[in-house]
Amino acid sequence: MTARGDTTRQRLIDATTSLVREVGYANVTTRSIAGAAGVAEGTLYRHFADKRALFYAAVMDRNAPIMAASANLPALAGTRTVFENLLEVMRTIAQLQADVIPLEQAMIADPSLVPTLAPGELIPAGGPPHDIATYLSVEQSLGRVRPECDTTLAAITMLATMFGLAVHPVSQGELARSPLLEACVRLFVDGVSAS
Repeated sequence: MTARGDTTRQRLIDATTSLVREVGYANVTTRSIAGAAGVAEGTLYRHFADKRALFYAAVMDRNAPIMAASANLPALAGTRTVFENLLEVMRTIAQLQADVIPLEQAMIADPSLVPTLAPGELIPAGGPPHDIATYLSVEQSLGRVRPECDTTLAAITMLATMFGLAVHPVSQGELARSPLLEACVRLFVDGVSAS
């Protein structure tokens, strides 16, 4: 793709994120996205097969820093404290709440947007749920997380708490540095900690 094509693609992704945040996924059309991006609707289809493909590109674009932070998390096992490691990744997620939460809510509201899981699978392979579960499993093998802790359920619980905090009125605005976020991570770590 050319530099111009990359710029147009990014403008479409940015327009999608902004419109979903403002009016919700169901109320966003490919025409409104193209208009907000300053391109013809046909241009959108040169970059994306349909609205759903563009939505996924927007989700992946906004989640890239989160994916990078969570992918590094398992390598931090045994360094610093479990609390410090988890708080760092939760702060990264919180910093992106304004863009990511509306996209996540759209996925909850429209079952066709939710990724499919293999039978018996609780979380998709890769991404924050998987990375947090992997990190907790490594910490468990080091004796820093209780042996009876189900690390997959613990990761789901941690991210569900994060989602709840992101839509909580007390934490709106500056969740990444909120004492509420720190208190929730501390409560979580106290629950899974081996000591």
